[in-house]
Order: sequence, then C-alpha cells, then structure tokens
Amino acid sequence: MAEHFVPIFGNYISTPAWICLAISVAAAVIALLTRFIPIWKTARVAKAQDPESDFLSFENAKNVPMVSVIVYTISTEDILLEYLDKIMNQDYPDYEVILVNEGGYEVTASLAERLQQLYPERLYVTFIPPESHNLSRRKLAQTVGMKAAKGEIVLTTSSNCIIPSNSWLSLMMQPFGANSDTDIVLGYSHIEFDNLHGIGKWYKEFDSTLTACQWIGAAVNHHPYRGDGFNLAFRKRLFFEQKGYSKTLHLKNGDDDLFINEIATSTNTDVMISRDAILTYDWGESGNRVHSELKDRYRFTSRLLPKAPFLKAGAGSLMQWVCVASAVTGAVIELPDLLPAAVALGIILIFNITEILIYRKAARALGSVCLWWSLPIFLLWHPVANWLSRPTRQRRRKNFTFD
Repeated sequence: MAEHFVPIFGNYISTPAWICLAISVAAAVIALLTRFIPIWKTARVAKAQDPESDFLSFENAKNVPMVSVIVYTISTEDILLEYLDKIMNQDYPDYEVILVNEGGYEVTASLAERLQQLYPERLYVTFIPPESHNLSRRKLAQTVGMKAAKGEIVLTTSSNCIIPSNSWLSLMMQPFGANSDTDIVLGYSHIEFDNLHGIGKWYKEFDSTLTACQWIGAAVNHHPYRGDGFNLAFRKRLFFEQKGYSKTLHLKNGDDDLFINEIATSTNTDVMISRDAILTYDWGESGNRVHSELKDRYRFTSRLLPKAPFLKAGAGSLMQWVCVASAVTGAVIELPDLLPAAVALGIILIFNITEILIYRKAARALGSVCLWWSLPIFLLWHPVANWLSRPTRQRRRKNFTFD
C-alpha cells in the first residue's frame, strides 16, 4: 500500500490522485507569480499614490519644468469649452496647452480666435490638414504639437478625456520633481465604463483592467514596454532624439506602446496612477465599438513589443486551466472517496480567493468593477475570448497607413 498510496490527514490517497493535486498546487503558484504579481504591484503603487497621502506639491515652487500639454481634438466647440475650463485651471504653475484640431485652416482659425479671447495666455491652437489621409492622424497631430511646444516636458492627451481634478497635471509632474533621472511618466486612462453595454459589459471592464495591470505592473518592476497615449508625459528631447515616429510611419498606431518601447529604460520611467491622475475618455454610445477597436489595435502592435510580458501572461492563463483541471482529475479518480475532492476544492477556493482579493484592490484603484465569483470564470474565459476575437486579415490591414 505504501508504494501506491500517500497518507493525508490519517487517510490514504492514491499516488495518481496525489500527483494531480500536487500539480494543481504548483500551477496555482505559477499562475499567481506570472499573472498576479503585476496586478499586486499595480494595487500597491496606487495605494502609495493615493491623493490623500503626501506628494510633492508645486504650489509656490520655483524653477519647476514647463509642461506643454498637447491635446488632440475632433470635438465640437461646446465640448471644447467645457474641457478647456478644466485644463486651463490646473494648479501646476508653469504650463501651456497646445490644441491640435483635426480640421482645415478656416475652421481652426475661427475656433482659435474665439478660444484665445477666453484664454489669452497659455493656449495655442493649430490644426492638421484634413487631406492627410495617408498618415496617422494622431501621430501627425502630436508631431505638429511637439514642434510648437515650448516646454521641457510634453504631455499628450485628447479633448474627449475627462479630467478628474485640478491637481491632475501636478500629479503627472510629481515623479519628474521627485527624481531627476525620470524622463517618462506613464499615466493611465480608460474608457468611460458606463458607456459599455450588453451582457459582456463586466467582462470588457475586466479585460481592460487586466491588460492595464500587466503593463503598469511591468513598468513598476522596471520593465516598461507600453504606455497610454491619452495620458503620457515625457521629456521633449526624447521625441526628437528618436526622430519622432519615423520608425512606425507605416502604422496608424504605436504612438504610445511602440514609441514608449523605443525610449523607455529600466531607470528612466515612472508611473502615476493616483485616482486624481486617471483620465476617462468618453465615446458615448460608441463605447463597445471603441473598446473592440482599441483591443485590436494593441493586439496588432503587441507583435512588435518584447515577448516576455505576453509569454508570462500566457503562462498564467495556461496555469489557470491546469490548476482547475488537475484538481478536478485528482478528485474524480478517487471517487467515491471524498477526501481528494475536499482537498481539490480547498486548493481551488484558496487559489480563487487569493486572486479575487488581489484583483479587487487593483480594480478599485483603477476605477473598474470589483468582481467576486465571476473573476475565476473570466480568467478561464480570457484566453478563449482572445482566440475567438482574433482580428481577420482585413481588420489587420486597417492598422497600416496605406490601407
């Protein structure tokens, strides 16, 4: 009996069942290390950057670096006025706002005249020509903004982003003041989750949050590989040293992830995810479509990024399945004996509760839905959903400027 059974709690479990349960435990540990360490790091940094905690104040500060906020806009004048009321009243002492309008000269000139009467200082309005269809609109807009920028540091964003606080800009600048080696600050933005609808709403929030935690956690761990172009600050010289977006001119996207992968190092990049620094971009009823388009966009450009973060995430997804499958197998092969089933259930419960507690802290910090029982299901479904929604050749072609 000793050769074929292993004693547990005074009872015996067959060696095959014991091996299955041991594999389940090992898979759970690997899944937590590969998939949930970045999530835990994200939650930890968010807690440390809580706006109620101490942070570097720029109020009455001298010799602070000037910031040029480059705002890409296709919004109407009414929306712009509401947006400018927030961005022009930030508590950071030295900044300018460069509004890059997607429209012709006549439209922009008329708009600029009205806006600059309201904000005669710190506002510069320019445009990108509407006939530039063979170029990336965002890259062109940001290049125009970079050339007009007077600040040592630039911050890229969009006029459909909701600014949560008058301290947003100060928070995004805080790492530059705290560490002279910081050249890049990765902020975070997310779609207005209330714009999502349908039976998959919670899953889409989970999917966005999980993806964000992976690259934020990697940056916190000194392995930055992606950023968020709606909330991204860096020293202007990096843009011109890198010759702008010259390496990705054939792509419509990549102004955040591919560009950051080019300029970021293990020592020059910081993260700011205080809740008062997180932006929300509002696409109204188009929320579901925009979520799908962004997912396709990042999936396409991820092929040009370092493989390690995606391999770790893939290994974590695989171990989710291995953990559950091994535990269930160990329980089934010993039926009608219920001890292996009880051990298997305990393994799965401990594993899932640990995941839920870690995820909830990160989700709460990033303004997403905090899940309970559905999280383990979503984690198992995630790789399947990614495979089912893989982009077709036609959708992949839309990522090229020559399409």
